[in-house]
Amino acid sequence: MFKRIVIICLIAVLAYYAGAKGLTIGDITDWFEESNITGIIKQTLNKTIELAEEKQVAIKAEKIIDELKVNITN
Repeated sequence: MFKRIVIICLIAVLAYYAGAKGLTIGDITDWFEESNITGIIKQTLNKTIELAEEKQVAIKAEKIIDELKVNITN
């Protein structure tokens, strides 16, 4: 309940500030386009996915190496 109240108050403050400054949705979308936020987010997600894939490959390779060590010792 407390979290909801805080979120509602935060949104109300942001809305009041935007109204006082005369910001519109068009201004906000223009800002997103100018600062290339979507491109940065896409790059970050792609890098995160690449790192996750590399980690999975490393884990699989480690398992294979461990299996080979067991087979060699036997």
